[in-house]
Amino acid sequence: MKARTLEKLSFKNRIKTARIFFIFSALYGLLMRFYKISTIFPATYKHILEAHSHVAFLGWGFLAVITLIDFAFLKNSVDHSVFFKRLFVLMAISVLGMLISFPLQGYHFFSILFLSVFLVSSYLYLWKVLQSLENKKEIATKFLKSGIHFYFLSSIAVWTVGVIGAKLGKHILYYDAIYFYLHFLYNGFFVFALFSLFYRFIEINSITVNPKYVTRFYQFTLYACIPAYALSLLWIVMPNYVYIIGFVAGILQLISLVYLFFILRSVFPNIKSVFIKRLLWFVMISYFLKIILQFLSVFPSFMQLALRLKPYFIIGYLHLFTLGFMSAFIILLLLMLPKFRLSEIGIKTFVLGAFLSEFFLFLNGILLLSFNGIIKINELLFVVSILMPLGILIIHFSKK
Repeated sequence: MKARTLEKLSFKNRIKTARIFFIFSALYGLLMRFYKISTIFPATYKHILEAHSHVAFLGWGFLAVITLIDFAFLKNSVDHSVFFKRLFVLMAISVLGMLISFPLQGYHFFSILFLSVFLVSSYLYLWKVLQSLENKKEIATKFLKSGIHFYFLSSIAVWTVGVIGAKLGKHILYYDAIYFYLHFLYNGFFVFALFSLFYRFIEINSITVNPKYVTRFYQFTLYACIPAYALSLLWIVMPNYVYIIGFVAGILQLISLVYLFFILRSVFPNIKSVFIKRLLWFVMISYFLKIILQFLSVFPSFMQLALRLKPYFIIGYLHLFTLGFMSAFIILLLLMLPKFRLSEIGIKTFVLGAFLSEFFLFLNGILLLSFNGIIKINELLFVVSILMPLGILIIHFSKK
C-alpha cells in the first residue's frame, strides 16, 4: 500500500513540476506579447523567446511526456525507478537553469551548459526506456520506440548549431539545422510519443479499435516523417526534387489522416465524459489542420505568402502544434488516467485562450492579404493570451 502511495505521489509531483514550467513558459509568452504593445521591456526580446521555447518543449512537454511514459509503460520496472527519478530531477534542475540563464544572457555559456546537461540526461533516460521495451512488440510500443529514435535524431542538430554559428555565422545551414531539430522534435518525438500514449490509454480504458487502422496510421506517419523534413527547407529556393520529396511526404501524411479518422470514429462513441470528448475534438482538429498546413507549404506561392506574413501564419502554425496539439493532448492524456482529476474551469480557460489566439493570428493574416488587418491586433492578442497562463494557474492551484 505504501509503495503504491509513493508511486502515485511521485507521479503527481513530476506532473506538477512540468506544469510549473508550463506556467513560466506561458508567462514568458505573455511577456513577448507585452513587448509588442509597450516601449518599456525588461529584457532582450530574443532572450525571452529562447527561454520561452526551451522551457515549453523541454520543461513542460518533454518532462510531462516521459512521466506519462513511465506510468503507462514502465511502472513495473522497479529496478529502474530510482535511476529514472534521479535523471528526472537532473533534467528539472537543468530546465530551471535555462529558465534563468536564457533571459539574462541568451544562448551563451550557462544556457549552453544547462542545455547540454539536459540533453545528456535525456539520452540516458530514453536509452533506459528503450532497453525496458526491447522485447515488446505492441503497436503502442512501436510508436514510442520510433518517437525516441526521432528524439535522438533531432538532437544531433543541437550539437551542430554552435559549430555552424561559430564558423559560418547565421548561414543558411544554421537555420536548416534549427529546422532539422524542430521538425524531428515536433513531428518525430512528440507526435509519436503522444500517439503511443493515446493508444496505450485506449487499451487501459478497454476501448476496442481495429488494429489494422492503428498499424496503417503508424506506418504512413513513420514513412512520411523523414522526407517531410523537406517541407522545412522550402523557405529558400530549392531544387525541384526537394519539392517532389516534400509533396510525397505531404501525401503520405494526408493518407495517415484517413486511418486516424477511422480510429477516432471507434474511440469517440466509447468516451463517456462529454468534456473529454470535446477536448479530444480540439486536439485532433488541431492535428488535422497542422498536417493540412504542412501539405500546403509544398506550394511555393503558399510558402512565400506564409513567410511574408510570418508573425501571423508561421507563428500561428507553431502555436497550433504547441498549444492546440501538444499541450492540450498532454492534458487530455492526464484526464484519461483513472482517478486523475484536473480543474475543468482551468482547462476551458486555457483552451479558450489558445483558440482565440490562433483565431486572431490566422484571421489577421488572411485579412492582410486584401485589406487592412485587425485594428490594434497586438493589444487584442495580449488580452486573449492572458487566458492561457491564467488557465494553467487555475489547473495548478486547484484542489482537484
